Amino acid sequence: MRIVLINQFYRPDTAATGQLLADIGAALVRRGHEVHAIASCGAYGGRKRFSAESVQSGVAVHRLGATGFGRAGLLGRALDYASFYVLAWRRAMQLPPMDACVCLTTPPLIGLIGSALKRRRRTRLILWPMDLYPDVMVAFGMITAGGTVDRLLTRMGRRLYARADAVIALGERMAEAEQKAGAASPTVVHNWVPGDVVAATEREPSEAVTWMYSGNLGLGHELETAIEAMATLRDLPSLQLRIVGEGKLESLLRQRVAQAGLASVTFEPPCPLERLSANLAVGDMHLVSQRPGTQGLLVPSKVYGILAAGRPAVYIGPDDTEVAEILRRSGAGVVCPPGDVDAVVEAVRRLTEDADCRQAMGRAGRQWYRQYLGRDRSVDRIVGIIESHGA
Repeated sequence: MRIVLINQFYRPDTAATGQLLADIGAALVRRGHEVHAIASCGAYGGRKRFSAESVQSGVAVHRLGATGFGRAGLLGRALDYASFYVLAWRRAMQLPPMDACVCLTTPPLIGLIGSALKRRRRTRLILWPMDLYPDVMVAFGMITAGGTVDRLLTRMGRRLYARADAVIALGERMAEAEQKAGAASPTVVHNWVPGDVVAATEREPSEAVTWMYSGNLGLGHELETAIEAMATLRDLPSLQLRIVGEGKLESLLRQRVAQAGLASVTFEPPCPLERLSANLAVGDMHLVSQRPGTQGLLVPSKVYGILAAGRPAVYIGPDDTEVAEILRRSGAGVVCPPGDVDAVVEAVRRLTEDADCRQAMGRAGRQWYRQYLGRDRSVDRIVGIIESHGA
């Protein structure tokens, strides 16, 4: 088969979507397929450019010279999206006819290119949404619910789902949301640790305890409660919150930390994939968060790395989410409501003072990840979906 993968980012970019997609591309090549990936020359953070043409793990990667303003401003991001749409469509039509097209959701509704390929060339269309649009835009306050833009994008999304040969959901709640959006029968496939690069390591008990947030600081996350909790936990001088990543919330969080005078909270740049295991191992416990109103619209993929690393998680987010369910079933962490500073303080204090509890939760998470999740299991399922619909 000839297969094309379309997403704005592709490995070695630090964006999780590109790293996950690269695992799929490499697996398809190992299965004997000809695989092409269409991505942008611009990196996720907007500060780096990649070469236009390359081959990675047998995948022919075609990077487009779209604008590279990055994610700092809405206008710049819109220009990046618009230029990528145009160039991606042109590049897709320059490729030989494809048997299958796999589209993610960066930019939003990029699957429309796959839909056009299906109409013109009978290419099978597989949608693999990481965020559900336009619902997530409404949740972020970017557009008005029920407004003209919302109604237009909703109609476009329903047509896209109707034309898809297969739709993948990141969890049961996302599958329900996709069905409401027009998908007939989504298949649930959990995300995983890209490259299977994270190994579980035991940390020697010490007086210093690190609570870590590692990943995108985007609008889908709720981190203000964690900052407020750290202000309350000043009486624990051994505790520090280490934030590794970048995104829209970074400037706001830095401002909050400075205003509170929290020397115990530090910021670091994003971690490349090859250092992910060592980075996660530094944390004695980890932070996962999700903004209220985004249930079923996204799944923070960092939870899979935390489980694989054998570390406990403090989750700040709505109770009816995929992450909350995973942590409850696995026993690998604590679920705290957004805005409930007292609950977060209690959970963090307990884990800070009880190393045995941290280790027990971490081992439970690692066991759950190996038994029910993992790269090989999820990649095989997605490859099977592509092969069954693309043949």
